[in-house]
Amino acid sequence: MGGRLRIGIVLVVLLFAGCAGEDAVSAVELTVSVSGEPGNVHIEKSANNGTSAMEEARVTFDFLGTESSGGALTEYWLNPGDGGQHVAVNAAEASALFGDYDSHGVFQSVAGANDSGDNSATEDIRVVVHGAFYLNQTQAIGVDEPADLHIDAPSENSLESPNSMSISSTITNVQNVAPLPPPADVEITWRLLDPSGTEIISYTQVITEAESYTWTHEEPTPVSGGWTLEISDSVSDENVQQETSVVVRYTE
Repeated sequence: MGGRLRIGIVLVVLLFAGCAGEDAVSAVELTVSVSGEPGNVHIEKSANNGTSAMEEARVTFDFLGTESSGGALTEYWLNPGDGGQHVAVNAAEASALFGDYDSHGVFQSVAGANDSGDNSATEDIRVVVHGAFYLNQTQAIGVDEPADLHIDAPSENSLESPNSMSISSTITNVQNVAPLPPPADVEITWRLLDPSGTEIISYTQVITEAESYTWTHEEPTPVSGGWTLEISDSVSDENVQQETSVVVRYTE
């Protein structure tokens, strides 16, 4: 009789141990829809490599449809994944919040919701932000020497390296409005340098008076880091205008 009782106790303990080991199911059923992703952060560079203007990439995280059986929903929140601050909204006042990204890369954001019963749920969301860089020198009289465009490195929090880099650079030989100096051709050379300063490609084009030329290049799987597009004019006393853009893209 005593032996059968001990076996029964062991079986009960094992059954309870099995239940305790199962993963708990949260009372919060999280639903998050994302818009504005992938997006582009737009960065306009000045001649001295400063940032003269920026348009951040805004990604919207909408929690509409999130429910909880454990209490009233109290908060929706987001860790954007780019090193930016945790953001949150009162669930009774809004269902959406925004992540504003000011650097390019691929980020692991975490969205979550909490309720009044101390229950919560989270979801990992991959966010892709391409980088679009611009350098414009379009004043009427032009410039004697076009500036170089520096392409900022991805965010240090980016999980992935770029997939491609697209370059488009238009140089215009400004027409002289005075007889001196006399009209002359310009010889423009583009040099693309990787983060170590190594030349990847170069191209030279002669542009006649009042004419324009656009050089384009597609660089596959560029090394992660800061790149430089050098643009030089070998002819003095002949001004040019430039409109240059570089777009750094990631796998979507």
